[in-house]
Amino acid sequence: MKKTMITLMLLTLTSIAWAQDNNVQDSVAVAAQDSVDVDIAASQNPRIMELDNQALRQFANKEYNEALATALEELELIKKDESENYRGHAFLLAFISRCYFRQNAYKKAVEYGLKSAELYGEKCSSDDIQYANLIDNVALYYTSLEDYEKAEKYSDEAVKIHNKYFANDKEMGGVLAHAAEIKFSLGKYTEAVALQEHALSVIENDEGSHSDHYLNELKYMKKYYEKVGNTAKLEEMEELEEQLQEEVDHGYVPPLVEFKTAEKCREHNEDAYYCSLFYLHHYLSNEKMQQAARYIHAWTMASPDVMVYFGEAEAKWAADEKNYGYLIAYLAACTKYALTHDDPIDPEKQYQVAIIDILNYYSANKEISGEVPAFEEYIKLYEKSPDKLYDRIKKDYEKFQKEKDKGNGEVYTTREDKE
Repeated sequence: MKKTMITLMLLTLTSIAWAQDNNVQDSVAVAAQDSVDVDIAASQNPRIMELDNQALRQFANKEYNEALATALEELELIKKDESENYRGHAFLLAFISRCYFRQNAYKKAVEYGLKSAELYGEKCSSDDIQYANLIDNVALYYTSLEDYEKAEKYSDEAVKIHNKYFANDKEMGGVLAHAAEIKFSLGKYTEAVALQEHALSVIENDEGSHSDHYLNELKYMKKYYEKVGNTAKLEEMEELEEQLQEEVDHGYVPPLVEFKTAEKCREHNEDAYYCSLFYLHHYLSNEKMQQAARYIHAWTMASPDVMVYFGEAEAKWAADEKNYGYLIAYLAACTKYALTHDDPIDPEKQYQVAIIDILNYYSANKEISGEVPAFEEYIKLYEKSPDKLYDRIKKDYEKFQKEKDKGNGEVYTTREDKE
């Protein structure tokens, strides 16, 4: 299907990738992330608090040398602080070990990781989730040194504690996956398979099967199945990985749900996102579009997590029943933006991105739907100058806001109204 020039240029803003209806596109590695992102030291000392915040900012910016220097300075003050907080002290030691780990200084990471676990175990608890995560980090650092026997010792204990509490969350999934890697490195392949299967179940429950974490761990699952000669499971994982990657790239159509409450909508936020992605990545002629449209419409009507604006500019095309497919595309574009941006949502930015998403969608589906005069106006502006198009979208939004303030603009659904 022919696309106009507008698609090529607007992609720089929206990063939309189009797909045809049926277009589907050696050794165990040490995980790069510790099992838990813990807070570091807690204290009422203003200088300690200042250093604490500074170290966290530096680490977040991947300035690991600077973060380490700041944390070590903080550690000296913590040691002298008469109102020492042992929990905070232990977490600061863990933070320092993480800094060393990011620098590939694995021996120092082990040294401070052990200090952290020992202090926490002695002064706080040697049988809670935080302790389990601290010793799992130690196991990770020993794995980096290829000392798998010591790594296994701490990993086994971490798994035992997590299984006791069974939080079934991201941290537990990470601990189980680390344990599987260690067993695999020791040649205990059957144990590795069992642990990785458990890890995948936990990660899917907490983060979903389309998360980067789940997809990454699928690669290890395939490796483990291959090693034990389970070709049936290997093929199953390969098919699942291909399917999930296609859905991550181009979305999927979930089963229809009756959305009666905000809580019910939020249970299906991930499905709503991927359904919107599917709609925006497939042609109007796709056999699944009717079900996708019903899902998107139902979710946006009930959800507190998306707002859709309809002003004079939208009325020019949305009121025509022939443009129902584009109305759903507009809802999908707003949904996609809202569910990929943290609060507070910038309403003007969402509006701009949604309109441009629609123009891309129209550009790809024009031969199916026929021309829509309102969209052609936008395209002609763009052909004169991209700035003219962006100015028009900005003016449309400002005009809508003025009308809304007068009580004339329609907000299809809002976070505020639904809370």
